[in-house]
Amino acid sequence: MFKIKICGVRTLQDLQDVSDAGGDAVGLNFFPRSVRYLPPNLESTRILSEEAGKLSLRRVGVFVNMQRADVEQLLQTIPLDAIQLHGDEPPSDASKWQALGIPLIRAIKLPIGQISTSTIDERCAPWINSGFHPLFDADAGPSHGGVGQRIDWQSIHQWRERHTGQPFTLAGGLTPDNVGEAIEVSGACSVDTASGVENPRGTKSAVLIEEFVRNCSALL
Repeated sequence: MFKIKICGVRTLQDLQDVSDAGGDAVGLNFFPRSVRYLPPNLESTRILSEEAGKLSLRRVGVFVNMQRADVEQLLQTIPLDAIQLHGDEPPSDASKWQALGIPLIRAIKLPIGQISTSTIDERCAPWINSGFHPLFDADAGPSHGGVGQRIDWQSIHQWRERHTGQPFTLAGGLTPDNVGEAIEVSGACSVDTASGVENPRGTKSAVLIEEFVRNCSALL
């Protein structure tokens, strides 16, 4: 899928900074209530996606409770390499998304603090069984992520010990200062950050992106 994803990019400079640092994926956020929202009807959004492709960055579209038909229409004008469902989409709709013929990621939103492996299984098994790549994130309520809250990495590690062959992405409150520890403790195969490389919120920092990638690239 990818190793290091910087989510919520909004400018061409963001793309260049991710590429220069050595990241291999970017998240394009299509959730209107997000500070990182990209209006899909704007030419600048299409250009941003095309330029990301030219830099060999995997383009992950992040969607929250958007109708599948609307996502399919968006794909006709904005090229994406994967779709990430980050809302309240039910597992029963998994087959509808599979029909799009594009790699699928499901954000598994977990509570803050220790959580049992059985609870993690209950939340992610239906999606994994449907061919989705799991991305573990903190449950941020109506904001649906991107607020810097972290999950319990040790709980994720315990889940991983029971599913050693299952790749997953770790998100939720990852920063340049903690991403190395997060990978080592959780056993994550890949990582995803948005607010962790921003200063101020909603604005990507080239310095933080470079530090984030440097501190985790040797571990992935």
